[in-house]
Amino acid sequence: MSYWSALPAGLGPAHRQLVEELRALKDEHRLTLTRLAQLTHYSTASWQRWLNGRRPITEPALGILVGALGVDGARLFELLRGAAAAPAPEPPAPAPPAGGPAGAAPAQLPAAVADFTGRRAQLAELAGLLGGGGAAGPGQVVLVAVTGAGGVGKTALAVTAGHLAARHFPDGQLFADLGGGEPAPRAAAEVLAGWLRALGELGVPAGEEEAAARFRTLLAGRRMLLVLDNAASAAQLRPLIPGSAGCAVLVTARNRLSDLVGAHHLALPMLDAAEARELLAAAVGERRVAAEPEAVQRVLAGCAGLPLALRIAAARLTRRAGWTIEALAARLDDERARLDELAVGDLAIRAAFRTGYRTLPDARPRTAAGQRADRQAEVSTARAFRLLGLFPGPRFGAHAAAALLDVPLRRAEDLLEVLAEAHLVESDGPERYRLHDLLRSYAAELAQQEESEEQRRAAGGRLAAWYLYACHRAQAEMHVFRTAAEIGAAARPEPAVAFAGHAEATAWFDAEQRNLPAVTRLAAELDLGPVTWLLPRCTYNYQLLRALWRDVVEMAELAAAAARAHGELDVLPAMLACASLPYVRLGRVDEAAELCRQAFELAERLGYRWDGGFSALMLAETLDGAGRFEEAEGWFRAAVELHRDAEVPRQELGRALHRAAWALLDAGRPAAALPLAVESLGLARAGDDRYQLAVALDALALAHHDLGRFEEELAVLREAVRVHADNGDHYLAADTLEQAAWCEEVRREEARCEEVRREEARFEESEFEEAHAAVRPAAPLLHTRGVHSVSG
Repeated sequence: MSYWSALPAGLGPAHRQLVEELRALKDEHRLTLTRLAQLTHYSTASWQRWLNGRRPITEPALGILVGALGVDGARLFELLRGAAAAPAPEPPAPAPPAGGPAGAAPAQLPAAVADFTGRRAQLAELAGLLGGGGAAGPGQVVLVAVTGAGGVGKTALAVTAGHLAARHFPDGQLFADLGGGEPAPRAAAEVLAGWLRALGELGVPAGEEEAAARFRTLLAGRRMLLVLDNAASAAQLRPLIPGSAGCAVLVTARNRLSDLVGAHHLALPMLDAAEARELLAAAVGERRVAAEPEAVQRVLAGCAGLPLALRIAAARLTRRAGWTIEALAARLDDERARLDELAVGDLAIRAAFRTGYRTLPDARPRTAAGQRADRQAEVSTARAFRLLGLFPGPRFGAHAAAALLDVPLRRAEDLLEVLAEAHLVESDGPERYRLHDLLRSYAAELAQQEESEEQRRAAGGRLAAWYLYACHRAQAEMHVFRTAAEIGAAARPEPAVAFAGHAEATAWFDAEQRNLPAVTRLAAELDLGPVTWLLPRCTYNYQLLRALWRDVVEMAELAAAAARAHGELDVLPAMLACASLPYVRLGRVDEAAELCRQAFELAERLGYRWDGGFSALMLAETLDGAGRFEEAEGWFRAAVELHRDAEVPRQELGRALHRAAWALLDAGRPAAALPLAVESLGLARAGDDRYQLAVALDALALAHHDLGRFEEELAVLREAVRVHADNGDHYLAADTLEQAAWCEEVRREEARCEEVRREEARFEESEFEEAHAAVRPAAPLLHTRGVHSVSG
């Protein structure tokens, strides 16, 4: 006998079948009401109503349930649509509270967006917050603030959520647009007057406090939902919040409303790729979207997940049925014209952004005497937003922003926080920020309109000069080899930045990876000369470590063009030679060799023996990598002799020696390679370059192996493992142990071989494995060739 209670007699067939299948699903998975509530974040009371047929389950709740259980929900959703089409049996309407006005309950919510799509997680969260119809404690009103950038869909979400939750508030729903984006937002007294009339009050108190008190009295004991759209501030909202525990208030605002005490805050992000496509398909038709997948992706990229932009794009496509999606995509590809294209009728992205921009506070700090602080502090939040539009990438750090804005770091952080409160920038991690693509276009447009050319050039110059300084500092802390260049007066050391060793410096480079070529392009566009050709030299070691070959090539080409334009030929030999390795990795060997020859000839003409030796070395590496061993050997010997003659630092000579040794090993001449490897190791031991020591040990070990001197090889490999581990290169340590295991296998020392492989496995499973995963594409190549880094 079933323990389920009988379903209401007036239940429609689809609703009845839906409840029966939900009951069966609950029984099959042995779920209690408490477990259902935990899985879906809906209350046990809601599940009791749904499973007893008093209300159809909501679509968000059903979606969460089938997702949590991992079942196919197609049949259930079909039944839900059928149940929604037929009215469910309604409970008797509650009597109006004593002393309250009779008549129809107010229902002021605007119509929901017809093709509202996506936002399932946010709808589910709002449904869970509003679904109980009140809070637990006396006088505790459910207060939810939905915040986000202009055009992100706050109002559409709030209205949709309000309609879904309306059945929990039988005494009605009130709505008001508070005009938060207008120069003069609506006064609370004006809103209260309208609401009191809607509630049957004939005489409305004139003062705000009296009106608020009367409003709270009328709502006492009632269950009402208030939707307050486009709030300007928490101060504007406070008089509008009732004191009845049966009420709920749903607020939307551009600002975070951090000072709205007791509110649950929901920051609305941009749509993800799947949701954005779903919205576009709902508006223009799935068949049309499916027919042009590549163009659709470009339209989605141009709209950058902003619902308003997607709706405008869809409106333009539906108004012009003869247009292909490709035609709109081509228009949106031009970033400079994108804001013009995203406008139709009274909808425009530019207008949505302008509303938020013009409400920015000046936020200029003042001294105790009420006077403005120093000149640097006079940058307003509005000007900060404009200048951030000049940043050549979407993500940036607070230090870079301080340089761009020409303010101290603390002031930059304060300005960025105000912009983040207004959802004009997004926090992207500790001291990191992101500017949405369309907002960046708008900010850049404002900078063009309101900043002079001189001011724009000065801001870009400060930014590029600061990046030169920061990259120089970070590369020095990586300890890969000597600092790449003297940066002199070209760099801007404000705000100061420091890195606590290799790991922190590398992490900073990782965060800035995409900005490095962009800043170099900016320096070239501004014709900043030394900054343009010094930046690549201060990022080269990092880019080699991460195998960012295309970035190296692009930055080197910009640098070479700038050096030639300024007649600074003396910087070209090393620059051209450094670029050769990335060309090789990209399979452009002939171009790499030509670069090295140009570098060598120019160094010879200028009398730069060190640069000549380095160019010869890189040419030899290129030829060796192409299998042209005999041609390479001569260049290796020339490189070594030029390094000796130039009296370069011993670590530079050591590198030339070990690379020559590797080339001889590749050519099958270990006896010739051995003395070079020994000399290279001696120089590495005498210096403090542990990376050079590691690769020198690798070369010597391979020379011993090829000569059949396995005992000597194992001794060298053991030291190499320790050095790799000390350097934090656990992947290379494991790689070296693999070579040791191979050596033990050749010696038929099976027990020792197994012991070495266990040690290798420990390195591979270490906590450093994930952190070094990004290096893996480059590490085997560099290890095999004996090239850990190249001096510039």
